[in-house]
Amino acid sequence: MVVAEKKKEGGLQILGTGASPSYGVRRGVVVDLEDTISSIRHALEDAKKAAQVSVRRTWLSIGGSHVSVSSSRGVVAVSRADGEISPEDVNRAISAAETFIPKNPNREIIHMIPRDFRVDHEPGIKNPIGMHGVRLEVDTLVIDCSTPFLKNLFKCVEGAGLAIEDYVFSPLAASEVVLSKRQKELGTVLVDIGGGTASFIVFEEGVPIHAGVFPIGGGHITNDVAIGFRTHVDVAEKIKLSYGSCFSQEFTKKDAIRLAEFVEGEEAIFSRKELAEIVEARLKDVLELLQKDLRRINRNQLLPAGVVLVGGSSLLPGVVGLAKREMRLPVELGTFQDLGSEFSPEESLGLATVLGTVRWAENQLAQPSFWGRASRRSQNSFMKWLKSLLP
Repeated sequence: MVVAEKKKEGGLQILGTGASPSYGVRRGVVVDLEDTISSIRHALEDAKKAAQVSVRRTWLSIGGSHVSVSSSRGVVAVSRADGEISPEDVNRAISAAETFIPKNPNREIIHMIPRDFRVDHEPGIKNPIGMHGVRLEVDTLVIDCSTPFLKNLFKCVEGAGLAIEDYVFSPLAASEVVLSKRQKELGTVLVDIGGGTASFIVFEEGVPIHAGVFPIGGGHITNDVAIGFRTHVDVAEKIKLSYGSCFSQEFTKKDAIRLAEFVEGEEAIFSRKELAEIVEARLKDVLELLQKDLRRINRNQLLPAGVVLVGGSSLLPGVVGLAKREMRLPVELGTFQDLGSEFSPEESLGLATVLGTVRWAENQLAQPSFWGRASRRSQNSFMKWLKSLLP
């Protein structure tokens, strides 16, 4: 959790942060309400103590294996007599795209992001407002999630004493502080390797064109280490953080890990090479799934700005080298763009999503975009427009 305030001269001032183990959450999904409420309360108390302010409302980042991605198209006639395209026309086109999505009461749309507009069948238009035409089409990226999950999460946040202002898809939030405008224009994929899941978002020509979530994360590496080393999960996590690496060829069988370093009285000795093989195998699973998704949109090995890694698991030694080898693209660890300079690189990678949510909130409050939840935003904007016509 991060508490921030807007500076008078512009920008954000980070007042405090709070962190707590995500008990009650598995693969980004709430599985125990009481444990999740307790975790949120602990993080909230830490953040309030550091910030020395009262916190009553919050913005959430949404992730987890229940998130899915699809696409939809909408077509409308330009409303103005002179043919000039207005923001209301764009809103109506996005709303039209929403009507073509199969209705499912168990799914909630998080974002409908315009990937491409067409004016009178002319493609490749990113912002049609102010242009002239008769017919406006939009191709949207639809990001939705499980409605029961969302309700459970809201119940936990509200149970911890916070009101919910709005929410955003986690990788989209992280991209706000990690990716530069140039990277988004050239084409890049941001990958957030968290504890329970790995999520990604692909940018090209400045807009998101694809995204997704894989049910594999750092916690699965820890579980594999616990099984392989026949030890408790908490001990396995400490071993992973102390000796984990992605390059098994760097070690020989003589490179050893003594369990007595972590558990008093334990005499077992394990190979660092074996540990590296476990870590490498799980991270290769993530990268293989990512390549499969990039092939689906014909972008595998075709993103000039490469891969940007964030999330706690991206701190494991050798991750960048492994990703370069598997993806055959430039790979780098994420760095903050004009925010969070007071954090160390290690802290930055773990805080990318939450700091990105702060930046997202700032931008949406200043100038709401069409990237919000279109089902709500477009209706609000359209109703305001209608009311403006009344005497």
